[in-house]
Amino acid sequence: MKNISIAIQTTFLILFLSACSTRLDYYNLHPTLTPKRDTKAIKPQHIIGISEVKIANYLQKESFTTRLSPNHLKVKDDTVWASSLAKNIQQVLQANLSALLPSYTVLTYPWEEPFNDKKRLFLTINRFDGDKNGTVVLIGHWSLIDQSRDKLIAGEDFRYIKRGNPNIAGIVETQSQLLGELSHKIAKYIRRR
Repeated sequence: MKNISIAIQTTFLILFLSACSTRLDYYNLHPTLTPKRDTKAIKPQHIIGISEVKIANYLQKESFTTRLSPNHLKVKDDTVWASSLAKNIQQVLQANLSALLPSYTVLTYPWEEPFNDKKRLFLTINRFDGDKNGTVVLIGHWSLIDQSRDKLIAGEDFRYIKRGNPNIAGIVETQSQLLGELSHKIAKYIRRR
């Protein structure tokens, strides 16, 4: 009886230790554009504020999600985002737009008050995932608001699809590239205004 008790305790200990030693892989999106200079003075007439990015509920999880079919998602518990995906997207957009619009200062929410941004960017992402073939889809909506007149300057629904390497690192790289494409589109509208 004592041997059975020891065997059961040993089994639970092994299971507990193996659960504790599960290795996690962490991923982060990155800017695909580099700024032309390291620092710049803030010009009050050229400030763009990027509001909090809204992402679909399934993207708010820490774990990485891949798409198996249009209605079937797989959550990878051993693969996680290194930080909040929404905040990471916001930071990547800030870096990309800063590189594309060197005469503007691009700041992200939360910002220090008083904050007098003339233009504010709002972004909602409804889908941002990849499949087993490395195909990444980015779907959402962005809008640019003139804060001083409380008026919509520009906005559009977007859908980007791009195929990359069919592994997690490849999907994350392709997601970063798609954010670069979105940044180019938004910067084009900002330059026109």
